Amino acid sequence: MTNRRLLLRASAATWLGASLAIAKAQNVMRRVALLGIVSAGPNAANRYLFQSRLGELGWVEHRTLLLDLRFTHGDGALIAPLTTELLALRPDVFVAPFDTMAIAAAASTATVPIVFAAGIDPVGYGLVQSLAHPGRNVTGFSVGGPEMGAKSLSLLKEAVPGLRVVGVLVGNRDRYKVEYLEEAGRQLGLVLVQFELTHPDDIDESFQWFAKAGANGVMDFAGTPSTFDVRDRLAALALKYRLPMVVLSGQADAGGLLSYGPNIPDVFRRTAELVDQILRGAKPADIPVEQPNLYDLVINLRTARAIGVVFPRSVLLRATRVIE
Repeated sequence: MTNRRLLLRASAATWLGASLAIAKAQNVMRRVALLGIVSAGPNAANRYLFQSRLGELGWVEHRTLLLDLRFTHGDGALIAPLTTELLALRPDVFVAPFDTMAIAAAASTATVPIVFAAGIDPVGYGLVQSLAHPGRNVTGFSVGGPEMGAKSLSLLKEAVPGLRVVGVLVGNRDRYKVEYLEEAGRQLGLVLVQFELTHPDDIDESFQWFAKAGANGVMDFAGTPSTFDVRDRLAALALKYRLPMVVLSGQADAGGLLSYGPNIPDVFRRTAELVDQILRGAKPADIPVEQPNLYDLVINLRTARAIGVVFPRSVLLRATRVIE
């Protein structure tokens, strides 16, 4: 009986010690730095989903989590200074919505874990060694990059059979990826006219350029967040020039003709799960860059009617959502 009591006491002590250790770990305040695009409005919904999922995973703001937020409002020139400001706060994890917004952080630190929500081409940008084995302090989600652009271009051609010349908005880090898009365009019998978008205020000039070049379609292929904060203006210009436009995933609601890509709300929720893993001790170098589970083809029939586009039944049947 004595040995049994000793064993029970030892087991109880071990269990109690482990429980106290877990409780202590859960009460440690951790710091997450988030470089966002906009602070309010519909475009901020994905950030709220990210924060909500962190809460579901036990990271309660001001109790176990400090969340430091900074916003670029679509101005790429602010990425570097805001990144420096956030890293100076010594976060446990740095989060960016795009891999293009994580580049400055990766160049500044090799120790702070970095997570991006939507990677256009993280290997090409040098953020990770490979998707399966990041090998650095960076991980996140890869949402397709050049392949996704080629698919979007194909869908635009299918939706607008008379498409011949497409104006393409590109970011200043997207030039080499446009080569893949140009090859896809050649196979579809299309001519691509590029406009490098370095600032949201350049959007008006881009449409003037497309009109002069004879474009009868537009594609938002900017791998930077340049168009996110001005998506309403982008859609208004497409309507003004009566140009069918394929937009970034999740932006058809603003007035683009169609969008194809990963389900962005789902990606942001899963990004919170990657952050949770890191806060609990996992290393980004060992966490494979993940792929989205859900993809959406969104069609905006309101825009189609406004510019005189009639969607083929083959496209309509593949839509996951139709905006009436």
